[in-house]
Amino acid sequence: MRLALAGWAALLCTLPAHGDELGLPQSVVHALTPIDAQPTQSALNQVFATPQLALENLRSIALDRSLDLGIQLRAIRALPAYCPPAPQACGPGTPVHDTLIMLITSQQLVQHTPKDQLRLRAAIEALGATRSKLVDDVNTLMPLLGNGSRDVRATVVRALLNICNTQAIGPLTRSYSLEQVAQVRAEISAAIQDLHQCTE
Repeated sequence: MRLALAGWAALLCTLPAHGDELGLPQSVVHALTPIDAQPTQSALNQVFATPQLALENLRSIALDRSLDLGIQLRAIRALPAYCPPAPQACGPGTPVHDTLIMLITSQQLVQHTPKDQLRLRAAIEALGATRSKLVDDVNTLMPLLGNGSRDVRATVVRALLNICNTQAIGPLTRSYSLEQVAQVRAEISAAIQDLHQCTE
């Protein structure tokens, strides 16, 4: 049974590039397509048999641009649940962090279609959800404060708040003076205020 699960997981991780949601087992499709909620970690662990296999397969799905977008976005957003337990940081060298950084940097290099922006926003949200407190994560997100999409900029502001490193205050203050969209300015103002409560 264990060998069968391992073989199935390996097969899932090597899906053909032309695959779509129909290339995934029905149990995986069902787990990653709830209508009103993000899939729970317990449900994903059950579908993939173990937390380790769940993480490996979620990473594979998150990085596969040929898969159904909704399934991919849910896989990306599920990754922070697999961060190391506290007090360990979910930082460089951990599978979750490395995958999210890869997604963010790669999405900045591709054509900026609406789907690309959704993938980028999902990865930014997930990086924020790691609550890493790392200045490196602040530095990764800072250039995106100048992104042409107001939705991406607002997502970055919320992620910087969740990362909770006071080094983000300076870049956010500069962005506030340049931001033209009132909604994003409001997000920046609130984030700056709340970041003063963070400890590095």
